[in-house]
Parts: sequence; structure tokens; C-alpha cells
Amino acid sequence: MRRGGASVRTAATARAAGAAVAAALACAALLTGCTPLPEAMTDASAQGLAAVRTAELALELDADGRSWPGVTTTSLSDAERELADAARSAADADVTTPDEQALRDETLAALRAGLDAVNAARASVTAEGGGADEASVTAALDAAADDLEALVEAGGA
Repeated sequence: MRRGGASVRTAATARAAGAAVAAALACAALLTGCTPLPEAMTDASAQGLAAVRTAELALELDADGRSWPGVTTTSLSDAERELADAARSAADADVTTPDEQALRDETLAALRAGLDAVNAARASVTAEGGGADEASVTAALDAAADDLEALVEAGGA
């Protein structure tokens, strides 16, 4: 069937092709990291906070005798990996203003403090141990969690 020189089928095909192109462009925008920096820093901080809280729980369960050493060290290794991933995401984010640079620097510092605290926790429960005592490890984890939580609550502002 023809209408005005073009077939109905051709018009439908053109609309479908246009929709496909629009979807492809939207996917490309998502994959190239169009997340606003404040949101990216909030996400990285939330990921880091979850990792630090996991480490705190692992140590608490270990101290109470409700965990096995393998489970504790695995939990702490996973927390280290999550913090490193969060820091990588934050470091890779593009900044365009001095305020964004300051936010990224603050986020990276908080994530680094969390990673240092988790590393100390891991050292305290493994053969590498001999390092920090439980009280100082717990205090470092608490301080790191507080800093990350403040960044999450601020929402990147």
C-alpha cells in the first residue's frame, strides 16, 4: 500500500531504525560515563562504606568466636577489593571544576583511609598480624566508616 509516494512499510521501518539509533546513542552515553561527578562520588563512597561495614562485622564475629579464620580473611579480602574498585571508579571520574576536584580528592582520601583500616584489620587476624591491636583497628574502621557515611549523606554536595 502506498501513501504519498512512500509505502507504509518503509515509514514503519524508518521509525524502527530511528528508535534503534536513539537506543544505541542512549546506551553509548551510559557506557561512556555520563554520570554527574557528585553522583559518581556518592556511589563510590557508598560502595566503600559497605566494604568497611563488612570488615567491621567480620572482625566482630571473629572476636566473638562466631566465625572461622578463613571466613574472616575472605570477608576482609573482599572488602579490600571493593574499596580498591570504589577508589578506581572515583579516580577515573572526569572533573571539570575546582569544586569537583576537591570532592574527588575528599572521596579518594576517605576511601584510602577505609582501605588502610581494612588492611590493618586483615593483618591483625592473619599470620602477618603482630600489628595493630583490636582497639586501634576498630577505631580506624569506625573513623573511616564515619567519613564515608558523611560523604554518602551529603550526596556529593
